[in-house]
Amino acid sequence: MLNIDGNVQIVGVADLFQDKIDSAVNRISDFAQKKYGSAAKNIIEPEKIKKFAGWDSLDQMLKEDVDVIIEATPPVFRVSHFEKIVAAGKHAFLEKPACIDAVQARKMYMLADEATRKGLSVVTGNQRRYHEGYRDVIKRVQDGAIGELMSAQCYWNSPSGYYGQNFHDDMEKAGLLKGLSPDDMEYQIRNWYMFIWTSGDHIVEQHVHNLDVIMWALGDNRFPIEVRGWGGRGTDLPVPAYGNHLSHFAVDFDMGDGLRLASYCQQEPKTSPEVGERILGTKGTMETAGNSVRITHKGKVLYTAPTDIPQAYEMEHKILLDSVRNGQRINTLKSLINSTLLGIAGRMSTYSGQKFKFGWVLAKSEENLMPKELKFGKHAVAEVPVPGKNKLI
Repeated sequence: MLNIDGNVQIVGVADLFQDKIDSAVNRISDFAQKKYGSAAKNIIEPEKIKKFAGWDSLDQMLKEDVDVIIEATPPVFRVSHFEKIVAAGKHAFLEKPACIDAVQARKMYMLADEATRKGLSVVTGNQRRYHEGYRDVIKRVQDGAIGELMSAQCYWNSPSGYYGQNFHDDMEKAGLLKGLSPDDMEYQIRNWYMFIWTSGDHIVEQHVHNLDVIMWALGDNRFPIEVRGWGGRGTDLPVPAYGNHLSHFAVDFDMGDGLRLASYCQQEPKTSPEVGERILGTKGTMETAGNSVRITHKGKVLYTAPTDIPQAYEMEHKILLDSVRNGQRINTLKSLINSTLLGIAGRMSTYSGQKFKFGWVLAKSEENLMPKELKFGKHAVAEVPVPGKNKLI
């Protein structure tokens, strides 16, 4: 946000943990100093920053005179926090994913409508939607440039290993995990990348980016008819010290009219990397991978999107701040909820080993990963899901 717009003032920082607040304020202040020099004092003055720690930190923040909240907490808290943000009448940037289960998704759709009714701007962290190359090529696809859509694939396969391992090891070295065990709620929240209830698993938390690109290209409201997933845990990192989520997923989404979406995501060291999206049509293929965005046909490149463009991570914040200032409100939340639901459905099918109708997930699933009570203390760790044994809820 600061890289694209220096005309903001950081009022406060809120977090469950005090040590996170202190390090965040220092990082933001250092960045502002390097970027804006003496003008940085108009953006952030560390000694004047309001600091709120604890379970009620957001409640305290929302009492301050602020216009925009950046909600970038572990995904499990996204819905409950956004409910408070909307009630307080604040504009928001919400990181992805939108939610972690179907119960939360139903609530989030209602909150999206309420934000619109209250005239609030909401921009979400599916940043590829603010990438000019992606915007251009997807418009071409929707205008018929690759013909009738026949199939689609998306990938987030990472060779860097099980996400969260390095964070865990760094915290352990720093002594932040001293006295905690994996069945402590604080341990799980500090290591939120690695636990199912805090993250929704990486098919929801990370792979939602790729699913979102496909949903966007298909028109956002084209949901699957049926879902069938496969996956497992191919890491030898011990459970529960390194969480309980899976390391790889492969999901077949039947999108109807003969079109199928093949979805793959993996977090396993020394494996082949691939992050991107592909849609095959009768007249060409859309291929997107980072800044490489193009249309090909039978091995020939028909179109390549420009690469000398603004950073999408910056543009999402520019669009939000512009909408707040000019009064032309924007609310992108529902598109992120839609894409998040694909990840949730894929996870549920993979965990259970069952094939089911997608409509059942949103209409009837009662899976609720949020603990009944949020407080520090013991919180049992669920076993690693085993397909065929894990039940659909």
